[in-house]
Amino acid sequence: MDVRVGYTLPFKVGFAVTGVALAAVESSVTIARLTFENVAHEVNNVFGVEDTTNFSARTPLALIGQIAEMLGPDRPIGKMLAQDGALDRLLSPGGVVDRLTEADGSLERLTARDGLLDQMAEEDGILIRLASKGGPLDRLSRKGGVIDQFTENEGILERLTGEGGVVDKLTAENGLLNKMTETGGIIDRLVDDGGLLDQLVGEGGAVERAIAPGGTIDRITELTEVISQLAPSIVAIQETVHELRDAVDVLNNAVTPLSDLAGRLPKRLVRGNGKQGELNGHQH
Repeated sequence: MDVRVGYTLPFKVGFAVTGVALAAVESSVTIARLTFENVAHEVNNVFGVEDTTNFSARTPLALIGQIAEMLGPDRPIGKMLAQDGALDRLLSPGGVVDRLTEADGSLERLTARDGLLDQMAEEDGILIRLASKGGPLDRLSRKGGVIDQFTENEGILERLTGEGGVVDKLTAENGLLNKMTETGGIIDRLVDDGGLLDQLVGEGGAVERAIAPGGTIDRITELTEVISQLAPSIVAIQETVHELRDAVDVLNNAVTPLSDLAGRLPKRLVRGNGKQGELNGHQH
């Protein structure tokens, strides 16, 4: 055996392994780049930005120009950030955020002692019931549970993401996602003045009405208190119903022997009573 082979063999093996590793890394980078470009394209569609050049090839000035375009007054984000826009109304003095964080506001009632969060986290609260053995989370994550049904071969997830599945239909040309993100589409209508977002978080909107004094949240709280006060009365009524049922059973048991006794009486006594009634009728 040539001595040079013994010296060079480890280097050749090392170079070969390095070459394979570099090829794998290059493939991973290519896949990541393609994935990023697809995601960037979809994000650009959502925000109404024209994707004209490769992201990695853009100069800082081009990026600044594109950010300025995204923040334009006719773009969804620009409308949200504009003066008197949705974000301005949320953060303005006396706005939704102020009312949520004010003293005795919804946030304080949620985090107060014995408030909703305390009730959720107590020993018999909803969080413990959710996470307990045999609870909803256990049933979701157990073998053969809902998560397994989603991720198994030919399961729900595969049908959603497979060729011709729901995701393909959503992202197809003229599909739902395209209609949502096009100019004048659902997202544009959401952020327009007087749109759904404005109706939800604007002045006098649904959120404001819900958290206002005497609003929906206050009424739900009052209803919960009324129901909790009615609970002892309902329990007492149930106990009374059980007692009445027991009394009816006792009466039924007492009447049954009397009916049997009437059936065992001699027939002549019954006839005698009937004849006596007829004689009394003739005398009158």
